[in-house]
Amino acid sequence: MPRDVDHFDRFGRLLELERQAERSRIAQERETLPLAELEARGLVVLDVETTEESVGLGGRHLVTFMHESKRRLTTRLGPGDLLAVSPRKAPVDAPPQGTVVSATRTQVVVAFDRPPPPWMGEGRLRLDVTANDVTFDRAKSSLTKWKAMDTGQKRDRREILLGNSPPRFERPPVFTPTRPLNPEQLEAVSLALSARDVALVHGPPGTGKSTVLSELAAQWGAQGKRIVCTAASNAAVDHLLELCLDAGLSAVRVGHPARVLPHLQEHTLDLLVEAHPDRKLARELFEEAFDLLGYARKQRDRGRSRERFSNAREASAEAYKMMDDARVLERKALASILDRAQVVCATLSMLEGSILRHQEFDVALFDEATQAIEPLSLLAFLKAPTVVMAGDPKQLAPTIISMDAAKQGLGTSLFERLLADYGDDVKRMLKEQYRMHETIMRYPSDQTYGGQLRAHPSVAGRTLGELLARGEVDAPPVLFLDTAGKGYDESKAPQTESLRNEGEGALVIARVRELLAAGLPARDLGVITPYRAQALWLREQLQDLAELEVDTVDAFQGREKEVILVSLVRSNTEQQLGFLEDLRRINVAITRPRRHLFVVGDSATLSGHPFYAGWIEFIQAAQGYRSAWEWPAAD
Repeated sequence: MPRDVDHFDRFGRLLELERQAERSRIAQERETLPLAELEARGLVVLDVETTEESVGLGGRHLVTFMHESKRRLTTRLGPGDLLAVSPRKAPVDAPPQGTVVSATRTQVVVAFDRPPPPWMGEGRLRLDVTANDVTFDRAKSSLTKWKAMDTGQKRDRREILLGNSPPRFERPPVFTPTRPLNPEQLEAVSLALSARDVALVHGPPGTGKSTVLSELAAQWGAQGKRIVCTAASNAAVDHLLELCLDAGLSAVRVGHPARVLPHLQEHTLDLLVEAHPDRKLARELFEEAFDLLGYARKQRDRGRSRERFSNAREASAEAYKMMDDARVLERKALASILDRAQVVCATLSMLEGSILRHQEFDVALFDEATQAIEPLSLLAFLKAPTVVMAGDPKQLAPTIISMDAAKQGLGTSLFERLLADYGDDVKRMLKEQYRMHETIMRYPSDQTYGGQLRAHPSVAGRTLGELLARGEVDAPPVLFLDTAGKGYDESKAPQTESLRNEGEGALVIARVRELLAAGLPARDLGVITPYRAQALWLREQLQDLAELEVDTVDAFQGREKEVILVSLVRSNTEQQLGFLEDLRRINVAITRPRRHLFVVGDSATLSGHPFYAGWIEFIQAAQGYRSAWEWPAAD
């Protein structure tokens, strides 16, 4: 569909709708919900204390917060989240705001541009998550820049992105793969290597999308091309970093990933800069500068004499000069490290940050492209003339709060739009999957991927029994436990709009205990559900199992386990399905396991939808249907 530059203005308006929707939601929840529910929703962290203070890159003040008892933080925080800090029981005007640098299950490190006030180290505190405008501002910046590209090659690329001119491809290159590739993977790599502008890699669950991306990085690295790897989430960027390192490339991770694996930490920019000689000099200058600022503050506090005022002014001026010199040294260290790297890995938002704003690359690898909104996706095309986008439009779309913005197009990824504009000429779909037992794969393949998926022989027949050390467990590849008629009705969780189903949850918990007793390691098992309240309730009931992951379906996209247990929650006489009507969400849920999928649900509620009715019939034919009336744990 032909478009003009008003397309960028329209997306600018949609971004504002989304920004206002996010602000309104946070404000409304803070006004109406009790503190316990705010904490459960991830909007506040209560009763933490400072445990450590230090100086970070750029002279930022780093403060570590954790509970006195070192218990887990109930709120899940990640790098880039903005927090306002205030005393637990004594609100202050204009509480200081900082940015999360890193977070674990028990502590969070926050960077402040100014020294924290004394009260921050004198008792219990609360951390309030605030709306982050940085991502919105950077997304709007990309729209402004693309609208202004009116001449030459930049205009040609803009026309391609608008859908007015087809992407260009060279003759497919002759190349020698560095690893075994199946026919579709070879086609995808060949298409991407021949692309001048953009190529799409459609990777259904378990089909080796990572293998294709890694092969592309290796091929481009051998050609001496400079690569930027990006995605909307930190987890996806970390995965790209690992792929590039495995391919033997020198790579740098920009930003602060939430849970960087130990063997990846040495490749993060912050750690590399800390070891650079210029950064060591800068740190000394910052420390001297802070000492001088402390001296200046004391001079002012001791009186208003002309001499003290002069001393304070001179000390402050000298301190600010030292800080300027230190930042120059830091910029030199950053540039030195980035210029030497074959690959730079960063989230889409970080591409427009101060560190990478003026960096240019030959090619870009863009993973999870179907989960990013179009304005953010356009940032990848600002960094490199050729972008390879990888994703699956049949899995979860970008998360949008504003229903109006979603309906008007913000919920459609650039990957999906380009695929609609240009068709299969710009896309290659991967079809052989290496994750799931053939029975687990079959229904999603037939219903979602046109029956095109095939299971590699190495996974097609593997079973859960091969992993169990003792006893026998009823575990066909897919098992649906039907609660129809048991009275396990859904309910609203207290003080929330989210749903839970404790009857279903009890069956899931019993199944977890049964599998663990049979010898399955907790790390090989995942418990997922579409509803946040159900995930929270299950997590509380299973908190004694440190290695067991319990989360929402959305949080589990891109992940896999040997066994996945799913609680669908919905059970009502009106056959209302809510989240379950988004078939992309259920597609994610039922394609996470390798060997065994265990689903608890109410067939009387589900069967009103043709997808679920057909799925239950499929499971019955596969000998995987069980009724809760005959299930021991349901007695």
